[in-house]
Amino acid sequence: MKTDATCVIAGRSYNGLPTLVWAEGIDEAASDWLRHIVIRTGAALSSAYEYAKILRPFLRFCRVHGRPWDGVDDEFLVLWREKMRRTDGIDAKRINTVLIIVFAFYRWAEETGRLRFHVGIYDAELLPHYVQLRNFPITAEKIFSKGKRGRVITSWTTPLTMSVSQSSQGKRHTPNDHEAMRIHEVAADREFGERDTLMYSWAEEVGTRRAEILSLRKKDLPKQADVMRDNDGHVKWPIKVVRKGGATWTVLAPTDLVLATWDWIFLGRADMVERCRKSILGYQEPQEIFISSRTGMPLDEDSLTTLAKRDFAVANVEKASLHRLRAKYCVEQIQTLVDSLFEGGLKVGATSSWVETILTIVAERMGHMSPMSLRPYLNQVLDRKIRTAEASLAQSMKSSIRILNNRRKILRRTVDLNLHLRDIAESIDRGDAKKTSQLIRQLQVEVDEFNGLPEMA
Repeated sequence: MKTDATCVIAGRSYNGLPTLVWAEGIDEAASDWLRHIVIRTGAALSSAYEYAKILRPFLRFCRVHGRPWDGVDDEFLVLWREKMRRTDGIDAKRINTVLIIVFAFYRWAEETGRLRFHVGIYDAELLPHYVQLRNFPITAEKIFSKGKRGRVITSWTTPLTMSVSQSSQGKRHTPNDHEAMRIHEVAADREFGERDTLMYSWAEEVGTRRAEILSLRKKDLPKQADVMRDNDGHVKWPIKVVRKGGATWTVLAPTDLVLATWDWIFLGRADMVERCRKSILGYQEPQEIFISSRTGMPLDEDSLTTLAKRDFAVANVEKASLHRLRAKYCVEQIQTLVDSLFEGGLKVGATSSWVETILTIVAERMGHMSPMSLRPYLNQVLDRKIRTAEASLAQSMKSSIRILNNRRKILRRTVDLNLHLRDIAESIDRGDAKKTSQLIRQLQVEVDEFNGLPEMA
């Protein structure tokens, strides 16, 4: 269930807040938390919906087992974890996500006084003496991370997550150019394919996330007449987008993509808007560029994800998603900067490394808080560059290898000859004429073979 415009908090109307409802009424604790993460922390509604999808099955599990939500402990959480693993067949990574979200709900309940000394999010020295030795029903472990400007941030999480084996990590696939072309071809063949392939292009060519693509508005695009003056197509146009959580930042879009977007607005999108005006009473066209063909309203993130999953599957691009087109953009940006570095076109500051410079530039372009999170992509680019270099050198090395092999044979023959001469000398010193004769004949045979002559009769 979602709130409507009548939901007013602190004088402001909130439409669409997720709310959990059971047969007997609203689940106040869960619904308060979902409102908190949107209103107080600035989380996107899509995130709150995802949290609600996680929290509701868990609370239903509590109700089935007769366990009140405020009576949950580690043992019960393990029971829930094993149910997901053994009965539902959910993979370890997803289970860990579920456990972390459920823990976040209980942490909030502890911090807001709905629970008291139930969740162990305390440093021992800060606890009252009468609870210092108490075992908390829900345990917690402190974690550390780095925020902006290197500031260390402490937080708490659940210690009940499952270990994820190395073999199950790193399986995400970044589509190459050929695979990306197949995805676009599949999308273009469908109804409203112009819209869908254009959304994929914003991820692939600009590196935008789902929320950022769907936040694009007509008024934020540069004027079509201005864009058409870029005859060479080299201009990157600054365009504001809204990030997940509501913050804004600027992306740089190529001329061809901006023109294609204007074409969509004037053609395919205009047809959608006209149909909605005729079929939906009181319809008002939104500013957002990517709209639903059915409602005429902005597409939501779940719809975009569904469209992408379908087209990726038909194109036979496995272990990838729309977000991996953004990863493709990241790899290409790093590749360009690496090439520029090797060609001398990228200047590196005296107090920074070339790795830091490249990752910082790409992080700024993609809106990443941590440049080092892009390090795996840099490693991928460097590995590819090394393989390419090895391939280009292989042919030129063949000649050198042949020469070295021939030289090795000659050196080996020289060593063998010296050994033979030593044996002959020792045989002469011993006065063994028969042995000396045999060694001389053997030496003659090997010399003739080396010079390509037939064996003596």
